[in-house]
Amino acid sequence: MKLSRVSFFIVLLFLLFLAGVFASGLMSVDFSAVSGLLRESSFLTAVLFSLKTSLIATAIAFIIGVPAGFYLARVRGRLVRLLDVLFDIPIVVPPLIIGVLLMTFFNQPLIKAIYPFIFTTAGAVVAQFFVAVPFTIKSSKTAFSMVPPIYERIAMTLGANPFTSFFDTTFKIALPGIGSGLVLTWLRCLGEFGATLMVGGGIPGKTENIPVNVYLHMSGGDFEIGLTISLLTVLFVIFCITLINAALFRFRRID
Repeated sequence: MKLSRVSFFIVLLFLLFLAGVFASGLMSVDFSAVSGLLRESSFLTAVLFSLKTSLIATAIAFIIGVPAGFYLARVRGRLVRLLDVLFDIPIVVPPLIIGVLLMTFFNQPLIKAIYPFIFTTAGAVVAQFFVAVPFTIKSSKTAFSMVPPIYERIAMTLGANPFTSFFDTTFKIALPGIGSGLVLTWLRCLGEFGATLMVGGGIPGKTENIPVNVYLHMSGGDFEIGLTISLLTVLFVIFCITLINAALFRFRRID
């Protein structure tokens, strides 16, 4: 009982801290500037660029991260342990450093001959994918680890082929966990700054996402606009998280 009270007190302090941070931001914003900001072409271009690149990067993370998570969950051995460590690197290494490494890699003559990734939309997508894909891999691994393989074997004894048995049992059961990881991946891509700036270049009107737009306003002395964009982004993220969590909760109940 005492432990629960201590936990509640810690949670309450954290919530008060969050409320104080957001309240101080709200009190510093001139809400009359919001309507003008929503009509600003550079801001709208940054929003569209952020949505486009983050969604593409998340789709690629789904294609690569879910099979990788399944492999890590079902296979045992030294190689798997090594891969598990390697997949953690993009999480612990600062995104700015990842951006520098990616820029060096894309500057190689062979890579440049295939496609000029630097200062392009494709480069920004790759940078966001590289930073955020571990969230999909880790969540998929955890979700698949919680589903016993026996379900697939039972489905196959009832006449299902391997793919159908996997999709109808393991994948559907693990889908809420995979979906949560994809949400984290998308939000990480949406808010990615360092690697996107280094590889994409943060070119206004071309490769400028929302965090880069905030940085350019703040570095140019437009603190009020930068703060307004930041708060609008936070409200948008809260709305998206609430909507997606409600959808996942409904899926769990239906399932």
